[in-house]
Amino acid sequence: RFTLDLMVDDKDIVKKNKTALEPVQFYAAGYRQPYELVVFEVNKNQIVGYLSTPKVQVASAHGPNLK
Repeated sequence: RFTLDLMVDDKDIVKKNKTALEPVQFYAAGYRQPYELVVFEVNKNQIVGYLSTPKVQVASAHGPNLK
């Protein structure tokens, strides 16, 4: 188990008692969907894993049909 201390948008976010392969979700300003951090390996002063970022939604090319 590990405790993760994140700094997001100048705010401190603490996620306690997490385990490897357990997704850690958090929100950043300007995004409706959360970021997701997955940790594979925990060492004394290091974690190894990946960060999944929210998908950017692109406006549809087919807007309302105005006549």
